[in-house]
Amino acid sequence: MYASDITHRKRAQAVYRNLQMQKDWFSTGGTIRILGQKGGNDYSYMTEVQEGCIADTCWKATIPKAISFGNGRVSSNLDGMTRIDFFNTSDPALPNYIFDLGYGGAFGTIPGVLDDASIHIPTDNFDFYFFGTNYGVANQIFWVSNNFITFGPIADLNNVSVSANTIPAILLGNYDRLCSNLYYSRYFSSNGDFNILRMVIQFANHYSDRTNLTVGQLEVRMIRELVGAQRQFVQVGVISAPSNPGYSNNPIVSYPSTTDSSGNPVDTNNDLIDPTKNSPWDITNGTTFQNVAGNIYNDAFPVAGTTILYMSDSTGNGWQFFNNAYLNVS
Repeated sequence: MYASDITHRKRAQAVYRNLQMQKDWFSTGGTIRILGQKGGNDYSYMTEVQEGCIADTCWKATIPKAISFGNGRVSSNLDGMTRIDFFNTSDPALPNYIFDLGYGGAFGTIPGVLDDASIHIPTDNFDFYFFGTNYGVANQIFWVSNNFITFGPIADLNNVSVSANTIPAILLGNYDRLCSNLYYSRYFSSNGDFNILRMVIQFANHYSDRTNLTVGQLEVRMIRELVGAQRQFVQVGVISAPSNPGYSNNPIVSYPSTTDSSGNPVDTNNDLIDPTKNSPWDITNGTTFQNVAGNIYNDAFPVAGTTILYMSDSTGNGWQFFNNAYLNVS
């Protein structure tokens, strides 16, 4: 191969990469036109098969899938999904086991509806890291009925409002809620570049609200990129929104237990709400809130049709929060 051939190939790679980037910018509104390549040696080399690499696949590991801004498609479709049996309690030998404290008193119990419960999500060999640990392969990812995802051992279900040191967790409108249904499925994206765990979760606004057990509905997709940087995403789509935003240190929100004697907000167990908790939408590594969401949604639940995106690196570190954003993969 002559030096001029190498030069042409390098130039062709640059042209191709630029074209793909322009396509991403165009699809997300970053540009209104795509400047094409008019041919010549660069175009010729760009379309040749070279050592098993063709133009359609050469740059998958180099050009990452761009985040799309604006609200994406939110789906409540349950086709092909498995409903978790909420009567399968406290038996880790079973595939969808549940740890449930139950509830009673003045409100009574509702068969098949969970309060203060940790619901195991089967992940099998699905790689998903959280602060350096692959909890997906370890099969240690749970949905807690008070609207948060936990990683590792079972959460202390007496903790209604997540504090920074409760457990490693992703908060999705954390509040003292009931969970009435949880459906899940696992699949690969159509292009094979992403492994996806999808959940549809239905819940009541508050554990004392018995008249509408599905007032809140979320579509949650945990996504692992299989090429390039192998980023991770948790995409949340609001199908329907409850009235209460969840627990935060926001003094203007009225909680059922109001405040303590010093005027500090408390949860329904009369425990002080963590003063470092800015939003009921956040991430904690089990020690410290990352405050990736700032104080957004600390006084109102996101409205129906909203999509929210959390993103990390391949090890589950460096989490970022993107409001009104989504990953356009299916």
